[in-house]
Amino acid sequence: MKKNPLKKLIITGTLALVFSIGTKAEAANQGPYIKDGSLVQITKQNYDIWQNFNWQLKNNTNNIYNQTFEAKGRYLHENGQTYYSLFDNKGTWQGYLNAKATKKTSKQGGYISDGSYVKISKKNYEVWQNFNWQLKNNTNNLYGQTLQARGRYQHFNGSTYYSLFDGKGNWQGYLNSGATKKTNAQGDYIADGRYIQITKNYDLWQNFNWKKKGDGSNHYNKPLQAKGRYQHFNGNTYYSLFEENGNWLGYINASATSPYKPKETESIKTINKDTNGNILKSTNGYTYVSESKDKGKTTTSPNGDIHTTYTITKIWRKNKENELKLGIPTYSLSMTAKFEESINNYRQSQNVYNLEINKNSRMKSDNTASKNVSSDWTQWRAQHSEEQIGTTWSSVTYYSEDEAVSQAMANFINSPGHRNNLLEDDPNFAEFLGASVYSMRSLDAKTGAIMYSYLFIATIDASW
Repeated sequence: MKKNPLKKLIITGTLALVFSIGTKAEAANQGPYIKDGSLVQITKQNYDIWQNFNWQLKNNTNNIYNQTFEAKGRYLHENGQTYYSLFDNKGTWQGYLNAKATKKTSKQGGYISDGSYVKISKKNYEVWQNFNWQLKNNTNNLYGQTLQARGRYQHFNGSTYYSLFDGKGNWQGYLNSGATKKTNAQGDYIADGRYIQITKNYDLWQNFNWKKKGDGSNHYNKPLQAKGRYQHFNGNTYYSLFEENGNWLGYINASATSPYKPKETESIKTINKDTNGNILKSTNGYTYVSESKDKGKTTTSPNGDIHTTYTITKIWRKNKENELKLGIPTYSLSMTAKFEESINNYRQSQNVYNLEINKNSRMKSDNTASKNVSSDWTQWRAQHSEEQIGTTWSSVTYYSEDEAVSQAMANFINSPGHRNNLLEDDPNFAEFLGASVYSMRSLDAKTGAIMYSYLFIATIDASW
């Protein structure tokens, strides 16, 4: 069969036309597609990423810097450059990029120096030994801690992994950044509220640049509130401490503290009333009648301290004019009670324990006092036994009850021997207290002047 030359010419012309059209379509001259499959990391900024080889812009490496992609294919362009066709881990095409803006890497990407501090903010995240996903730890064991991300990896799977170290330089493993929160070396503020007491002389800090604010020893055993705390990268916890009045003391290492131990304390409040129930500002010119003590009112402080206040209500009867009978020594229960109270108040001011008011001790004092008084004021004496103290004086000046008690106390305190007896602190000799006070109005036989005489006796003894 003969070949038709016209048909051959037509076919040849057709092939020539197709070739001519194909040449025009590949005018960009990117070259043929070459299958690749390597993983690359974006290592340079300010490189354009192209939509096609007509140089239609799609993106810029500034937006994907340090990320890892798969170069599924590449083109060796006639301009001498190699262009990768890049895809992310989800198969989304990113565009064509000059290979010079990349570096071949593994799936985790290249190591990127970091240095930031991060707080472990989520639980139930695995911490990896390597990128073969060998388990090293879990964030449940590191939760709330502050660690340093010395470096990071931007993995092909789309996640960033930190290479974490503690404050002692111990490597903790690789962790997905999604389980962390950026912070500073001291970590984030954590609300607290516990009450503590300082037990060691550690420094109090003004800030975490370690500017000193004070000494812990100045606040030993006080109830202090840690309103907040910081879990520092150095491995220590620091409390932000406040006094009860709201004054901020600074930051202190929790190792210098222990939980505050609440205290139970008591106090006594005394109210003086007349026989009509009116509150008295002063008992001068009044005679003691009786007293009663309530069951106490208890309050609990925010720090746990329990304080009970007992109220003693004393009833006083107003004195009549010239109540002291002329020439008759008169026992005063009210001055006796005031005298005993003054002795205990003085002991307390000198850090010595209070003595218990005792009826037998009062009887001893009264037996002694009654032997030292007479209708003749010149015969009044202050003789007493070894377990007693006594003082007496006479004056043309009238002393109110409070003034007389104050004068007697001054006489005892200014006498070294009596003062030592007042402050006896051996429980074998000083357990109980009982007093007796007498006074009298009389006439001086020589001058005819009115004289006022006072005798104070106190017994300090013990049960044995």
